[in-house]
Amino acid sequence: MFDDMAENELPAGLVALMDTVDSTPEIDLKRVGEAAAMAFHDAIQNASNSTDRSKQQQDFMLGVSNLGHCKQYALLMMRQTPFSDVRDKTAAFFGTVAGAAIEAQLKIDHPGWLFQQDLFFPLPSGGGTDAHPDIIIPFSVQEPEKGFYQGILDGKSKAELETIKKVGPTQQQIYQVHAYAKAAIEAGLLNPDHPIVVGDVFFDRSGKDVIPYSVMHLYTEDVITFIDEWVNDVKYALVHNEDASRDMPREWCWSYCEYATACRGGDTDVEGLLESPDIIAAVDLWAEVKELKAEAKRKEAAYKRTLDGVTGSTGTYNIRWTEVGPVETKASIRSGYRKLQITKVPRK
Repeated sequence: MFDDMAENELPAGLVALMDTVDSTPEIDLKRVGEAAAMAFHDAIQNASNSTDRSKQQQDFMLGVSNLGHCKQYALLMMRQTPFSDVRDKTAAFFGTVAGAAIEAQLKIDHPGWLFQQDLFFPLPSGGGTDAHPDIIIPFSVQEPEKGFYQGILDGKSKAELETIKKVGPTQQQIYQVHAYAKAAIEAGLLNPDHPIVVGDVFFDRSGKDVIPYSVMHLYTEDVITFIDEWVNDVKYALVHNEDASRDMPREWCWSYCEYATACRGGDTDVEGLLESPDIIAAVDLWAEVKELKAEAKRKEAAYKRTLDGVTGSTGTYNIRWTEVGPVETKASIRSGYRKLQITKVPRK
């Protein structure tokens, strides 16, 4: 019946009917839609806050995922400092849900692998923390001929994979898989007399990149030594009532960290209060334009994904995709220039 219709196009009669129904004055459909959207949003936040990792954070307990990240964050956690900022967990939620579904299928595909084992990571200098690696490939079931060596696989979700392909895993991610391996060795699941492979498998939760991207390393006790030194630096700051190093840039903290205000509230290299109405208006307008440009880029990326591979005409616009080949350019030195930076002052 609808074979000749463009994709997502509705019959004119159905559109007219829906317009008539939607005009019913007794129910504010916009308000109903907003309520439904917020119900879903709240459910995502509540579900995220009920995960084991979130509960661990709420109880101010350091986990393996905190190692190698930010020493000041770890210090504030150890001091049981209440979080000063609330961060949206939507992206993390979708990553967690997708990761759980992937693991469920991997259990079927690879019945000898171990998932979310309750282990303990011991530090060489004493103490340690609980560890729950995503996947352990035990020494007893490794299949080198298929590329599966004993070791650790940790699943990581990303909105896209180009960045990780360019810069590789972070220090925190390297520390995490090594700590998991150490815990598995202590539990007798991995054999330290043979090579142990550890690494992250990054999958694109948007579905754009259908093949995940993995980064693998050979396990080494040297990394465990680095982790121990990192933790001891945090312990030293705790015992001597000092600050630890802030290992993440301010821009990252204000976007993602639950301690941004408590940690970075008075941290700035900008001095002098501007009071001129003209200057203040110019700054406000500049910030507004910048936000509009950012929103336009986000929408452009979303629409481009929808139109991926689409060709044809809407009657108003013609759509086609063309391949642009690489172009070699001569090496040159770009002249220096002045860059304007305007960022919001954090509110305590």
